[in-house]
Amino acid sequence: MRIIKSVAALALLGWSGMAAAHFVWLEPAGDTKVRAYFGEWADDLREKTDGFLGKVVVEPSLNGKKVKPAATGADYYEFDARGETRLGQSVLFKETLLDYSARLGRDDTRAQLPLEFAPTAAGGNTFVLTFEGKPLPKTEVTVFGPPKWMKQFRTDEAGKFTIETPWPGQYVLEAGHTLEQAGQHDGKPYTKKRYVSTLTFERAQ
Repeated sequence: MRIIKSVAALALLGWSGMAAAHFVWLEPAGDTKVRAYFGEWADDLREKTDGFLGKVVVEPSLNGKKVKPAATGADYYEFDARGETRLGQSVLFKETLLDYSARLGRDDTRAQLPLEFAPTAAGGNTFVLTFEGKPLPKTEVTVFGPPKWMKQFRTDEAGKFTIETPWPGQYVLEAGHTLEQAGQHDGKPYTKKRYVSTLTFERAQ
């Protein structure tokens, strides 16, 4: 699931530091809906749909098909989706192409996004961080969980790491990767690409 869109106007909105720090994540909204957020999960910071969220989550695709949100809240877009869900978007900011990816669920052991967490077993706590389908070694991973707990992990030579889930509730995994690679996006040049990926799951009681 990918969202590909340039938002050159973002440079005018003064979000230089925010663009590097923020990420996109998904949360379930019942059994048949998911919600996309943009901000800082641990700080309860969710950008607004009439602000930065509305500038980056545009023309979304779910399951390979472009769709419109089923509903719009003050700080989220809601989509019809079941089970494992993947979302992605690219935003051109100055000379950097920011590639955001978000995944909901940890049952599918496959990796389909450019930068993605894939569990080694359905529902497990051991993951492989992959970049373009290959394990990404020696990379820092941040895990957020209840009650706004945060801990950092590091992938091994095989891109693997095992997390802790001390409490029931929602967890978010986040990692980034930068490529010093020039190119063009929607006809506009960039000098490097910054990938930021998340995975959200619930630990049951």
